[in-house]
Amino acid sequence: MVLKVKPKRYGPVYVIFDGGAELRYASGEGADSGPCPPAGSPVETMLAALGACIVRSVEWTASRNKVQLPPFQVRVAGVGAPALPGRLETAEVAVIGRLAEDAALARQIAAQAKSSCTVSNSMNSAVTVVLEER
Repeated sequence: MVLKVKPKRYGPVYVIFDGGAELRYASGEGADSGPCPPAGSPVETMLAALGACIVRSVEWTASRNKVQLPPFQVRVAGVGAPALPGRLETAEVAVIGRLAEDAALARQIAAQAKSSCTVSNSMNSAVTVVLEER
């Protein structure tokens, strides 16, 4: 017998890059941000780590393309798998901001960041990264 559980949503967790060395974290859009990931479940901590990895990977990829990054943020949410063992089935990452004047280059930076992020590459779930230019 296979035990099925209702998929649970986790997050969103926001990771905020303001151009400096330190990242800021928030537990929801418009929530107060701080220097530490939001307190919550271990899954939300994992989502914060994924978001931080994507931010650092965007920085690395942009520097390789000689792009000066403006402030941007990353929103990460996940959906639990419907069957045991407990795990995330999917994680959705949105890079929010205009990473470069050239829209094609901005999409390339986001895609390359996903492929170079150690955390996303280590997760046993589908991880998607999209760019939301604002």
